[in-house]
Amino acid sequence: MLEKVRWTMKQYHMCGRGERIAVGVSGGADSMALLHLLWRLSVQEEWQVQAVHVHHGLRGAEADADAAYVEETCRCWGIPCTVIRLDVAAEAAKRKLGVEETGRILRYEALRQAAAGGKIAVAHHANDQAETLLMRLCRGTGMQGLAAMRPVREDVIRPLLFCGREEIEVYCRQKGILWREDSTNRETAYTRNRLRHQVLPLLEQVHGGSIRHLSEAAELLAAEEDFLEKEAQKALAALEERGGLWAAALLELHPALRRRVLRLAVAQKGSLRDVTRSHILQLEELLEKESGKSICLPHGLWAGMEYGRLVLKRQEMAAVGFCHSLEIGGQTAVPELGWLVETEVSLEKPGEFCRDDYTNVFDYDKIKRELCCRSRRPGDRMALRAGSKKLKDLFIDEKIPREERDRKALIACGGEVLWIVGGRISPAVLPEKDTKRYITVRIRRV
Repeated sequence: MLEKVRWTMKQYHMCGRGERIAVGVSGGADSMALLHLLWRLSVQEEWQVQAVHVHHGLRGAEADADAAYVEETCRCWGIPCTVIRLDVAAEAAKRKLGVEETGRILRYEALRQAAAGGKIAVAHHANDQAETLLMRLCRGTGMQGLAAMRPVREDVIRPLLFCGREEIEVYCRQKGILWREDSTNRETAYTRNRLRHQVLPLLEQVHGGSIRHLSEAAELLAAEEDFLEKEAQKALAALEERGGLWAAALLELHPALRRRVLRLAVAQKGSLRDVTRSHILQLEELLEKESGKSICLPHGLWAGMEYGRLVLKRQEMAAVGFCHSLEIGGQTAVPELGWLVETEVSLEKPGEFCRDDYTNVFDYDKIKRELCCRSRRPGDRMALRAGSKKLKDLFIDEKIPREERDRKALIACGGEVLWIVGGRISPAVLPEKDTKRYITVRIRRV
């Protein structure tokens, strides 16, 4: 078993030489075996192994005895041990989460703190993997869920993931390692415990080796999941254009790849939490709709069709109906947009400056009325090289979506638009050879 764990750690590049490893140790057979194995391997690999026991404050004297046992065993083995005491029930009530979920979150927080930038080793094994796969199948999941637990996930490593529970207990008996039994593991009120004590034994009777085969299936699915995810990332990069995804090209993709691309696009804009299969199907349906059609997704995400592109964005309050007179030679706050608009008048043409979508220079003498930063109004026009045009028509020509037009900030004087911030500038106020006074308008986010 030592060689199996050594191979697993090398195969999945779990730890570098001399790295720090915080081992989650509950006192059960799995975690005691893991601690013993890593302790033995650390002699050669120079790992800094530390045991971390989390006392959840839930099982009274039994939990106290577990903590004392782990501390005493670590003392005998010469392994540093940290016992962290928590009140999981109180924290669960505060966070409005279940006790199990809260315990898991707090456990990983404690392990991460103890690891101090190193690795976190947990004792999940092949039986746990089989249970996880079955639970996710029962609840409904895709390929990502069926891949179940990974040998390495960020800073978390699982060196025992390919070892069975029986194999682990045999190792403990051979090495004379005692272990503690958590009484709650026998309670069938928990879904995982029912699978462990009722479903998996029945599957083993029906077909010997079921647990091993389920664990191997999860490993195969994980490899295929990784490949498909990389293909989806390539497809997403190829389809992105001007802040959106070309709908026609998306529709040409195989449905399996298309749905992955859509999930990645959603993840880029926010969280995938609460985004279900039905939401992805709604996005697929949206691809065949005309411009202007949209749907709302969880956590304030908006998706809509804009001139053949699927656009995803955070829903924000439209900053409409605002108007702020600009202080010449000073700063003007535009709280609706979180901006400061700075203006500076000079007699000489400004030298090198950062010319971008938020900085521009105008001929100040051509500006006959007070400058302001505002949203659009009915009747707004902008001068062009030949004549002028209604702002509404300009927005249509430039394919600016209807719901974005009221959010566009304008630098204007009266009903004459001088600059659509981030876009077109009126040629009527651009500096020329005989310009005597220049005004620089610079916008900063605050």
